[in-house]
Amino acid sequence: MHQKTIVILEGILSKLKTTPTPAAGENQDSFVSGAAGSMSPWDNFIQMLGLIILLVIILVAAYYTTRFVGSIRQGQLKHSNFQVIDAYRIGPNKVIEIVKIANKYIVIAIGKDTVNYITELDEAEVSVREEQGKELQSFAQTLDKLKKRMNK
Repeated sequence: MHQKTIVILEGILSKLKTTPTPAAGENQDSFVSGAAGSMSPWDNFIQMLGLIILLVIILVAAYYTTRFVGSIRQGQLKHSNFQVIDAYRIGPNKVIEIVKIANKYIVIAIGKDTVNYITELDEAEVSVREEQGKELQSFAQTLDKLKKRMNK
Protein backbone atom coordinates (compact mmCIF):
# COMPACT_ATOMS: atom_id res chain seq x y z
CA MET A 1 0.00 0.00 0.00
CA HIS A 2 1.01 3.56 -0.45
CA GLN A 3 2.41 5.41 2.54
CA LYS A 4 -0.34 8.05 2.35
CA THR A 5 -3.12 5.43 2.41
CA ILE A 6 -1.62 3.75 5.47
CA VAL A 7 -1.45 7.06 7.34
CA ILE A 8 -5.10 7.81 6.52
CA LEU A 9 -6.21 4.33 7.62
CA GLU A 10 -4.27 4.67 10.88
CA GLY A 11 -5.98 8.01 11.52
CA ILE A 12 -9.41 6.47 10.96
CA LEU A 13 -8.63 3.55 13.24
CA SER A 14 -7.43 5.85 16.02
CA LYS A 15 -10.67 7.84 15.77
CA LEU A 16 -12.72 4.64 15.97
CA LYS A 17 -10.87 3.63 19.10
CA THR A 18 -11.67 6.97 20.78
CA THR A 19 -15.40 6.96 19.84
CA PRO A 20 -17.41 6.96 23.06
CA THR A 21 -19.45 3.87 23.83
CA PRO A 22 -22.50 3.59 26.07
CA ALA A 23 -21.96 2.88 29.74
CA ALA A 24 -22.64 -0.60 31.10
CA GLY A 25 -26.24 0.14 32.13
CA GLU A 26 -27.04 2.53 29.25
CA ASN A 27 -29.11 1.42 26.26
CA GLN A 28 -27.39 1.60 22.84
CA ASP A 29 -30.48 3.24 21.20
CA SER A 30 -30.76 5.99 23.79
CA PHE A 31 -27.05 6.65 23.53
CA VAL A 32 -27.21 7.17 19.75
CA SER A 33 -30.44 9.18 19.78
CA GLY A 34 -29.17 11.36 22.60
CA ALA A 35 -26.31 12.65 20.48
CA ALA A 36 -28.32 13.16 17.30
CA GLY A 37 -31.61 14.23 18.86
CA SER A 38 -30.31 17.20 20.81
CA MET A 39 -32.44 19.61 18.72
CA SER A 40 -35.99 20.28 19.82
CA PRO A 41 -38.92 20.07 17.40
CA TRP A 42 -39.15 23.87 17.54
CA ASP A 43 -35.50 24.15 16.40
CA ASN A 44 -36.21 21.72 13.56
CA PHE A 45 -39.24 23.78 12.52
CA ILE A 46 -37.25 27.03 12.52
CA GLN A 47 -34.47 25.40 10.51
CA MET A 48 -36.98 24.04 7.95
CA LEU A 49 -38.71 27.43 7.73
CA GLY A 50 -35.35 29.08 7.08
CA LEU A 51 -34.62 26.63 4.26
CA ILE A 52 -38.03 27.26 2.69
CA ILE A 53 -37.50 31.03 2.85
CA LEU A 54 -34.05 30.60 1.29
CA LEU A 55 -35.57 28.50 -1.52
CA VAL A 56 -38.22 31.16 -2.20
CA ILE A 57 -35.56 33.89 -2.31
CA ILE A 58 -33.48 31.86 -4.79
CA LEU A 59 -36.52 31.21 -7.02
CA VAL A 60 -37.55 34.89 -7.00
CA ALA A 61 -33.99 35.97 -7.81
CA ALA A 62 -33.83 33.46 -10.70
CA TYR A 63 -37.18 34.69 -12.05
CA TYR A 64 -36.22 38.36 -12.05
CA THR A 65 -32.74 37.64 -13.41
CA THR A 66 -34.28 35.72 -16.31
CA ARG A 67 -36.72 38.55 -17.04
CA PHE A 68 -33.92 41.11 -16.91
CA VAL A 69 -31.64 39.16 -19.25
CA GLY A 70 -34.57 38.45 -21.60
CA SER A 71 -35.54 42.12 -21.80
CA ILE A 72 -31.95 43.10 -22.62
CA ARG A 73 -31.80 40.44 -25.35
CA GLN A 74 -35.18 41.52 -26.75
CA GLY A 75 -33.97 45.13 -26.90
CA GLN A 76 -30.86 44.06 -28.78
CA LEU A 77 -32.90 42.13 -31.33
CA LYS A 78 -35.39 44.94 -31.82
CA HIS A 79 -32.71 47.45 -32.85
CA SER A 80 -30.61 45.00 -34.84
CA ASN A 81 -29.78 45.04 -38.55
CA PHE A 82 -30.25 41.26 -38.66
CA GLN A 83 -33.60 39.54 -38.95
CA VAL A 84 -34.43 35.93 -39.77
CA ILE A 85 -37.33 36.06 -42.22
CA ASP A 86 -37.86 32.33 -42.72
CA ALA A 87 -36.14 29.06 -41.91
CA TYR A 88 -36.59 25.57 -43.32
CA ARG A 89 -35.05 22.47 -41.76
CA ILE A 90 -33.74 20.11 -44.44
CA GLY A 91 -32.18 17.53 -42.14
CA PRO A 92 -30.60 17.06 -38.77
CA ASN A 93 -28.33 20.04 -38.09
CA LYS A 94 -29.09 21.49 -41.55
CA VAL A 95 -31.22 24.59 -42.10
CA ILE A 96 -31.81 26.98 -44.98
CA GLU A 97 -32.62 30.52 -43.85
CA ILE A 98 -33.66 33.74 -45.49
CA VAL A 99 -32.01 36.52 -43.53
CA LYS A 100 -32.54 40.25 -43.86
CA ILE A 101 -29.26 42.07 -43.28
CA ALA A 102 -29.72 45.83 -43.47
CA ASN A 103 -31.90 46.10 -46.62
CA LYS A 104 -30.70 42.94 -48.39
CA TYR A 105 -32.29 39.50 -48.33
CA ILE A 106 -29.74 36.69 -48.29
CA VAL A 107 -30.26 32.93 -48.42
CA ILE A 108 -27.81 30.94 -46.31
CA ALA A 109 -27.36 27.27 -45.51
CA ILE A 110 -26.44 26.44 -41.94
CA GLY A 111 -24.83 23.10 -41.14
CA LYS A 112 -23.38 21.67 -37.98
CA ASP A 113 -20.11 23.57 -38.28
CA THR A 114 -20.59 25.72 -41.38
CA VAL A 115 -22.60 28.63 -42.75
CA ASN A 116 -22.68 28.90 -46.55
CA TYR A 117 -23.89 31.81 -48.65
CA ILE A 118 -26.31 30.62 -51.34
CA THR A 119 -27.75 33.69 -53.06
CA GLU A 120 -29.20 37.15 -52.65
CA LEU A 121 -32.90 37.77 -53.28
CA ASP A 122 -34.71 40.88 -54.46
CA GLU A 123 -37.26 42.40 -52.14
CA ALA A 124 -40.01 41.51 -54.64
CA GLU A 125 -39.08 37.81 -54.42
CA VAL A 126 -39.54 37.64 -50.66
CA SER A 127 -42.94 37.55 -49.01
CA VAL A 128 -42.53 38.77 -45.46
CA ARG A 129 -45.17 37.66 -43.00
CA GLU A 130 -46.24 40.31 -40.55
CA GLU A 131 -46.04 39.02 -37.04
CA GLN A 132 -49.38 39.18 -35.37
CA GLY A 133 -49.29 39.97 -31.71
CA LYS A 134 -50.70 36.86 -30.12
CA GLU A 135 -52.74 37.46 -27.05
CA LEU A 136 -51.47 35.33 -24.25
CA GLN A 137 -54.14 33.07 -22.84
CA SER A 138 -54.65 32.73 -19.16
CA PHE A 139 -53.96 29.39 -17.56
CA ALA A 140 -57.70 28.89 -16.97
CA GLN A 141 -58.44 29.34 -20.70
CA THR A 142 -55.73 26.86 -21.64
CA LEU A 143 -57.04 24.38 -19.07
CA ASP A 144 -60.61 24.76 -20.40
CA LYS A 145 -59.43 24.03 -23.96
CA LEU A 146 -57.58 20.95 -22.73
CA LYS A 147 -60.68 19.72 -20.86
CA LYS A 148 -62.82 20.16 -23.99
CA ARG A 149 -60.34 18.13 -26.05
CA MET A 150 -60.26 15.38 -23.42
CA ASN A 151 -64.09 15.15 -23.30
CA LYS A 152 -64.42 14.64 -27.07
